Amino acid sequence: MTLDEHSIQGLRNVPPTLQGGVLTIGNFDGVHVGHRRILGCCRELADELGAPVVAMTFEPPPDLVLRPNDVPQRLTPPEPKAQLLVQAGADRVVFVTADDALLSQTPEEFLDAVILRRFAPRHIVEGRDFCFGCRRQGNLATLRDAGRHAGFEVHTVDPVAMELDGRPQRVSSSLIRGLISAGRVEDAARCLGRPFTLYGRVVAGAGQGRLLRFPTANLEVDGQIVPPDGVYAGRAAVGDRVHPAAISIGNKPTFGPSPRTIEAFLLDVSADAANRELNLYDRRLALEFVRRLRDQERFDGLDALRAQIERDVQRVREICG
Repeated sequence: MTLDEHSIQGLRNVPPTLQGGVLTIGNFDGVHVGHRRILGCCRELADELGAPVVAMTFEPPPDLVLRPNDVPQRLTPPEPKAQLLVQAGADRVVFVTADDALLSQTPEEFLDAVILRRFAPRHIVEGRDFCFGCRRQGNLATLRDAGRHAGFEVHTVDPVAMELDGRPQRVSSSLIRGLISAGRVEDAARCLGRPFTLYGRVVAGAGQGRLLRFPTANLEVDGQIVPPDGVYAGRAAVGDRVHPAAISIGNKPTFGPSPRTIEAFLLDVSADAANRELNLYDRRLALEFVRRLRDQERFDGLDALRAQIERDVQRVREICG
């Protein structure tokens, strides 16, 4: 099973075989437990029909077009998002270009040109706050009225609530972004249904980790929200290999002023093995954040810093080993 088998780029490439199934539309940023509830409902309906589940999403996200100066950072890049949607129950993920032409369509135009012409669904499943069309003028009532004439049924799924800060809160992508921004990666994981993960490319670092005998993989990310500075217990996935990892985010205060970096020490992987067997440089790496361990600190010399890293690594081994 590969991503290419399940993702479709653009409405023009939607095959006729996807018509007559179950459709859900949304940004699905993070593919959190609320999204997974929607996909689970889709899956049940589709299995009864013997029809496909199609998740239609947008790339770039509509906010990038509508509010280019105030765009929320992503929880999940497009490729991992497609994989997560398939894992949640979708048979195909259709990425639609969110441009001015699409976003200026009235609800009626969107229904005709996108929903009916491209998908002709038997069922549409959405959350209770679903809106569509120019200025979000279309809503579930608009959708149900169209369904009565076009022959599709609309199903609504209640949001998922989590007990946070002593009260139930509705799980949403915005809530999860706030949790991650506060370093609350364990609460974010509850809302996501899995650890928050950064995806990026391994780039060359300054070599300070090697000097400390803890060589790290430095991660370059693009557009994803990044947890605040600190040290975290997590896991690093490279290809089909997963390693417990001590993750550090910050500007390395012990070494003086330096750029903010995201780096991970992969436990039980020596520097030689990392270079020879894993060949990390320029490879894609996924970093899961399991628990926040501590803030960044400035230490009086390399020996003190090395001793603290050894303690951090031991905690990572206990949590993630």
